[in-house]
Amino acid sequence: MAVGPALSETSLVLDTNILTAWRYQKQGVRDAIAAYQSRLKVLPALTSMTVYEALYGFENKSLKPGGFDENLTQDRVQTNQLIKSCVVLPFDQSAAEIAAYIIPRLPKNITKDTLRDALIVATALAHRHGVATRNKKDFELIGQHTPDHLTLRLAFWTP
Repeated sequence: MAVGPALSETSLVLDTNILTAWRYQKQGVRDAIAAYQSRLKVLPALTSMTVYEALYGFENKSLKPGGFDENLTQDRVQTNQLIKSCVVLPFDQSAAEIAAYIIPRLPKNITKDTLRDALIVATALAHRHGVATRNKKDFELIGQHTPDHLTLRLAFWTP
């Protein structure tokens, strides 16, 4: 049950809010990714849950009046390009075991977003990664409920 800051050598996955900020070319996130890539010589990874959340957002918008307009289509293409540029870590048996430990220990009134964040954390931990996010409160809460032998490393990036 430990949470700590990401170390300079910590491999990171991007939370969905950071992927979105990257897609919109937010300067703070672009700088953080460039610094990360300079240190580790690779782009940050994504979790399969992050990919799901990003693609779900497009599918959800496509069902609303107006559907897939030109802007949404371009955003989806750009998001797919970013996804393809990163390693996508799977939600595998190890991640499932970590999630099964974390989720029952979280407060009973958590939101769906926090539940999905717990799956991102479980995947990151299973693959020995930390998480880059803007969502300090939820990730610190989740980190307080990780198995004793694991430390959730967090990097808080601002756009």
